[in-house]
Amino acid sequence: MSPHPMQYASLVYFNLPDEYFKEELRDRYKSRVDLLAAALTKVGFAVVQPEGAYYLFAKFRGVEQLKDLSAMEAAMYMLEKVGVAVVNGDNFYSKSNDGENYLRFAACRSNEDIKSAIELLNTHLSPNIK
Repeated sequence: MSPHPMQYASLVYFNLPDEYFKEELRDRYKSRVDLLAAALTKVGFAVVQPEGAYYLFAKFRGVEQLKDLSAMEAAMYMLEKVGVAVVNGDNFYSKSNDGENYLRFAACRSNEDIKSAIELLNTHLSPNIK
């Protein structure tokens, strides 16, 4: 049995019109993904554009401050020095080293949070900052 508030929330969710899911929600997340992708590209990441997800897989080797780090080291640098939490890409590969060059960014936060993260990216990872 789920908690009582979750039952009410589920009822509201299941009664939303189809347009909410097909248009409003889709557009909201797409704009966040596009905004974050543009900012990541600006500071040197090579972004893999998702086809329906709200997260971005981004190759970090083009970012001066991260280029010589492992994926885990790059993720920790992002958290400790930049102030943006990411997931190291090698977490998503069990049989190859393909994820070693990538970080995963989530665009499911509010527009305000994403804009704050972009400001941190620009402040700490701009190509002219060493």
